Amino acid sequence: MKRTAASVTVKLRGGPFDGRSAVAYGATVGALIEVNHRPYRVTKIENVPGRREQTGTATFEATPTTKPKA
Repeated sequence: MKRTAASVTVKLRGGPFDGRSAVAYGATVGALIEVNHRPYRVTKIENVPGRREQTGTATFEATPTTKPKA
């Protein structure tokens, strides 16, 4: 059984934090994480060779806006 890292350092793509990194505890591929109240979807996670760390990427998911009814 392979042990997973407690935290994953993810590179953020799109949205207000494009190009920045964030730490997500217990993140898995496909999981939705929140960075300063902004939703990001984890798209890829890789192991760091020789260390018990993981890195990955997450893309911004725009929330649908609803128009008020007149």
